[in-house]
Amino acid sequence: MKILMLSPVFPYPPADGDRIRIFNIIKELAEKGGHRIHLVTFAARGEEDKISRIRKYVESVDVVHISKQAIIMNSLRGIFSPVPLNTAAYKSVKMERAVEAAVKKYSPDIIFAYRLRMAQYAVKTGLPRVIDYVDSLALFMKRSLAFERHPGFLLYYGFDAPRVLEYERKTAGEFSTVFINSEDDRDFLGSTNITVAPNGAAENVLKKQKKQGAVVTAGLLGNFSYRPNFEAANFLIKKVWKKINDSDKNIRLVIAGKGSARFAKSAGGGIVIKDYVPDISAELSGWDMAVIPVRYGAGRQNKLMDCWARGVPVIAAPFAASGVYGRDGYNLLTASTPDEFAEKITALKKNAALGKKLAANGAATLKKYFRWGGTGKIINRAVLTAVKKFKKR
Repeated sequence: MKILMLSPVFPYPPADGDRIRIFNIIKELAEKGGHRIHLVTFAARGEEDKISRIRKYVESVDVVHISKQAIIMNSLRGIFSPVPLNTAAYKSVKMERAVEAAVKKYSPDIIFAYRLRMAQYAVKTGLPRVIDYVDSLALFMKRSLAFERHPGFLLYYGFDAPRVLEYERKTAGEFSTVFINSEDDRDFLGSTNITVAPNGAAENVLKKQKKQGAVVTAGLLGNFSYRPNFEAANFLIKKVWKKINDSDKNIRLVIAGKGSARFAKSAGGGIVIKDYVPDISAELSGWDMAVIPVRYGAGRQNKLMDCWARGVPVIAAPFAASGVYGRDGYNLLTASTPDEFAEKITALKKNAALGKKLAANGAATLKKYFRWGGTGKIINRAVLTAVKKFKKR
């Protein structure tokens, strides 16, 4: 079967949540499903240089360049349009033409739109179609209002959230199946054609846990331009870490990932900032524990599953834990307040056996619920069903 895949991000390298998911979906549909994938994708200048890295999984790649300036200008114009700003930001005549040309050239059996903002191009084709929302943006906005303090973001969420929710629900009815990452997001939207297709881990392999030495390493990995990650790091550095560092100099905190350099000035003693991590697996495998105080957002926390995959025990906020079926004392430790985080970091530092238990049970949870192979089967079944139903019309 020929699938025309529409993406707002170039799917390589799989180094952030969006790219990890779209890359693995393409890989599963091509390798396990046996489908012929034709990709039409937005990309920044220079990203097309990585086309060779995905040629194994796709038969063709058509790139439409989009700049940050264009996204900003489209968003400003979108204030006066009936669609959400996130969708208006990616409105492009060039993309419309690229999709039309791909449909004519490749004669796909089905359109697969990745992310809500690509729905505007899929619905015009007249072909059977499915879409991966990944998360509900409306739910993310609703949750963000309880934590966000930046006036610009508060204004944006207050203005656009009603439009986003209406658009998410309306658009769901225009697709055979809507894929979404978590049950919470599915239940929030309430549409009957939504199927949960959960994220998997970057690696489903339990690696040997680092032997604890004199200095213990705790870490938080993420893209800190994402507001929930930024808030989590800020909370950890300013409210939790001082309690640890004042009493114990034999533990260090690593804040690693894109955008972490912004914390350099406020980091203080015992904190290491790593803005760029060339090898995530090597970085995580060197940690004694991960601390993930992400308190809001949508979907599931990839960073938590990545730690489980590498044998790293986790301390997490209840929100981050709930998305991956976390159970306090079984596959992770939960904490809410600064004192609770400090206490559990100290407890895990002193109890290596507890860390090994949490890591092992985390790996078992990962194997049971969060494998890309299982997600690929869910998506493949829905794609086949959509085409079959369309042919019977």
